[in-house]
Amino acid sequence: MRKDVVLLLAPLPEGVLARFEAEFLHLRFVDGLDPVLLDQNLAETDIIFGLPPFKRLDDARQLSWVQLASAGVPRRLCPIAKNRGMLVTNLSGLYGPTIAEHALGMLTVLARNMHVAFRNQSARQWDRTVAKTMSDLHGKTLGIVGLGNIGLSIARLAQAYGMRVVGCRRRPQVTPYVDCVYPLDHLREMLAEADHLAVAAPLTPATEGMLGPAEFGALRPGAIYVNVSRGLIAQEAALCAALDSGQVSAAGLDVFAVEPLPADHRFWTDPRVLVTPHYSGETVNQGLLPIERFARNLRARLENRPLEGVVDLEWGY
Repeated sequence: MRKDVVLLLAPLPEGVLARFEAEFLHLRFVDGLDPVLLDQNLAETDIIFGLPPFKRLDDARQLSWVQLASAGVPRRLCPIAKNRGMLVTNLSGLYGPTIAEHALGMLTVLARNMHVAFRNQSARQWDRTVAKTMSDLHGKTLGIVGLGNIGLSIARLAQAYGMRVVGCRRRPQVTPYVDCVYPLDHLREMLAEADHLAVAAPLTPATEGMLGPAEFGALRPGAIYVNVSRGLIAQEAALCAALDSGQVSAAGLDVFAVEPLPADHRFWTDPRVLVTPHYSGETVNQGLLPIERFARNLRARLENRPLEGVVDLEWGY
């Protein structure tokens, strides 16, 4: 009897492959990170774990399911999967708490001028004037673009700070931890209420470039901007202009239009910008949660039960 082939295109923690092979006897696991094994098995592959080889997907004639090893979904995968009737699942729902801590950490550092204090510490400079432009977060309004798992986790922590939370989502509905929810076509109305802004939306054709000059201009003057989702949701030139005008007083950025961030990019040296190298979710990636999700989905597939993290191929997340 033929075993379904699972092509592993993301590394498994030590010992996991042996565990999978012992449990899933109807599957044959192949290390697709080995180019020779990839060539030998791609045509017979039924399941891919990780990022599929887009240039060679025509060779994967039997592929029926892609389990991504990330919450983000490559936009070019969705039309391919839709045309071929493939199932795509991701790791949505696993990253909310850890990315929310990163977002609120950035917001806290920038509001309290800790980024300036870090530089002063390196220079051994005792300068208490940094307190003159320091601000509290409690009593302020945080706007959130995208109220999925990550956005809701940000909202939960913001409320614990004593902040009022407003947000936008594709399907407006009563949402935990959010005081007021707006539809996406009322984005600027939501932004007008925001002292600070956090972006937690997926990158789709509908969200790419959605934050431009008018949107940054709608924020309350001096807003802090934090992006922990995808850099292309904001028009970078508009963000830079808002920083230069003071409309945005500071920005905490974990994601960028081009990654890695080019060495000559102004964000590296702009004293108002806090840069982290797209690692806000890495504590999840370094643990067992992704593998546990994959294992549950393998069992669900075997038992004809619904899988977790099924991607809506129309919307791309």
